Amino acid sequence: MAKTQFNVDQFKTEAVKPLFAVAGATELAVELARGYATEAQKATQERFADVQTRVSGVQARVAKVERPSAEALQAQARTRVEELRSEAKEAQARFEARVADLQKEAREFPARFETLLNDALEELNSTYAELATRGEKFVAAIRKDGVKAVASVKPAKRKSAPKAPATKAPAKKATAKKAPAKKAAARKTAPKAS
Repeated sequence: MAKTQFNVDQFKTEAVKPLFAVAGATELAVELARGYATEAQKATQERFADVQTRVSGVQARVAKVERPSAEALQAQARTRVEELRSEAKEAQARFEARVADLQKEAREFPARFETLLNDALEELNSTYAELATRGEKFVAAIRKDGVKAVASVKPAKRKSAPKAPATKAPAKKATAKKAPAKKAAARKTAPKAS
């Protein structure tokens, strides 16, 4: 086997090379950092000078602004207070008028409600009486003729809803709503004829 010979000088040189590389990289980093620092200082100084010129421009504009006197401010405050007082009085008058309207409606409500309730009860009683009479006749017919009575049931004729007086608009709405219920009752009896 061949022996490898080491040159001690060459070994020392090669062993020290990584250390020199680290030292060179450090020196380059320091050089770059110093360059960035000087550039940053220059940019900061330029910006600072720009800000100073802007501030002095703003100060000059503020100095030119007219400041109202204390008397003018007091006069403005007085006029605004008077405006607010008049607006408050108007709002209070509107509120009191609305409360009076609501109280009047509240006093009239029981009478209107009672009228509507009586109309609805009358209509309900008449419808109930009509249905009872009709049912009584139908049961009598079934007892008499049996199945023939069921087959001979004619379709119900549509009754026109009784018209309420012109002054009672809510009563019209109530009867108009109940007319479909009568139609539904008539439809229930109509299919039995077929």
